[in-house]
Amino acid sequence: MFTPQTASALASATAPLLSSFGEDLTLWRDGNVVHWSYEGQTVIVAQQADGSVAASFVDAPVVDVVSGSPASAVYRRAVDRCYHLTVDGCRAMVGDMSAFFSGDREPFFTFVEARLLDA
Repeated sequence: MFTPQTASALASATAPLLSSFGEDLTLWRDGNVVHWSYEGQTVIVAQQADGSVAASFVDAPVVDVVSGSPASAVYRRAVDRCYHLTVDGCRAMVGDMSAFFSGDREPFFTFVEARLLDA
């Protein structure tokens, strides 16, 4: 459950993310799903029924050679991880977001699918 304490923990934990990526970092929300985007990369964070959040890390689109359509690689944390809305959970999620936006992939993240984008 999202509480004022959770909001405070998330705001505190995201401060380094905001200072590292600044104005180029965008955020938008659609219900229980939040999208953080930086230079074409997106982290999609979805609140689960148990109060934890799951994150998908979507790379910037590139042209798929076979289809000729834009596609993005989707990654998950190498150790399948749901983040809990606690101070430690928020810090872990923000740390993973920062690593992803900085270009780290393996061994931190595992490729799980390629997502074709609408042309």
